[in-house]
Amino acid sequence: MASLEALIKAKLPVSAEENLESGRIYSFTEGNTYTKACRCWCWCPTSTGTATIEVWGAGGSGAKMCCCGNGLPGNSGAYSKTTKAMNTSDYMYGCTGFACGNSDALCFRGCSEPTMVCMVAAAGNSCMCARGGKGGVSYCSTGTSMYCCFRNAGFCYTNTGPNCGTICNQCSGQWDAIAYGGDVNRCGNISCMGFHGCRPSCVCLFRGMVAFPPGMIAECGGVVQYGMSDDSAHSSWSGMGQFEAQAMINGAGKSPGQGLTWKACYQSDKSCGCYNTNGCQSTLPYGVGGPGPQPCPGVRDHATRGGMGAIRIKFVEN
Repeated sequence: MASLEALIKAKLPVSAEENLESGRIYSFTEGNTYTKACRCWCWCPTSTGTATIEVWGAGGSGAKMCCCGNGLPGNSGAYSKTTKAMNTSDYMYGCTGFACGNSDALCFRGCSEPTMVCMVAAAGNSCMCARGGKGGVSYCSTGTSMYCCFRNAGFCYTNTGPNCGTICNQCSGQWDAIAYGGDVNRCGNISCMGFHGCRPSCVCLFRGMVAFPPGMIAECGGVVQYGMSDDSAHSSWSGMGQFEAQAMINGAGKSPGQGLTWKACYQSDKSCGCYNTNGCQSTLPYGVGGPGPQPCPGVRDHATRGGMGAIRIKFVEN
């Protein structure tokens, strides 16, 4: 008599997974909101083989704005990659970068931390580093076009109409997320904001453009663009943008996930940027820039924290 297993196999097609990577994968990142106690690590191979090490700096965080105005998203972290032959006496250690979580910092949080790796090997010691991204900048304005505010402050811009256009989170001489020490070293990508409404309150005409880092989804990384929901079913006016950005990041890959579904407000079924938790919780993928704030009249927005730094090791035994 045929077994149940044999009968099921006869009825169902059996397919083999064809896109699996060889070897073993080890990854390190930081999902903790407040403490940095567990971000350092050490790894050593259990046999001789080849390790491919990838390193991402933390993404820049958007910055709080109170009751008026708007802000730019943070830039992505940098990326470095190398391949090393290793034996059982070799090892590596390092720290994953922390994205700025100081959600009460007004206008600018600073630049997020780098991710660093040191390798100790019989063939020679070496180090890798990928800087974190520059945080987004926010301005208060009750009447002036946000495009004009950022353009007058020296930010890179593209004009698309009277008092309207795209502003990128980059100024001459300011922070660049660079990487070094790898066989491949790529700078972080720049986030932008499209201010296509002439007044600060034209939120439905604004377009967020959040950068994701090289080595994630695409070799050179990229940028996802999203519109504003303007008081949608899942988020209030203050706080909108992070759900839309998360959905677009998922859609950029060939194997998209569900997206962000959590709520973060008291006595409400909507997320609201008026609570500090929105600006310090870690919800974005590694190295991604955090969307900027969308404050509405009388309500502040703490913006979104950037994605943490990360390290990925693929080890293939000889």
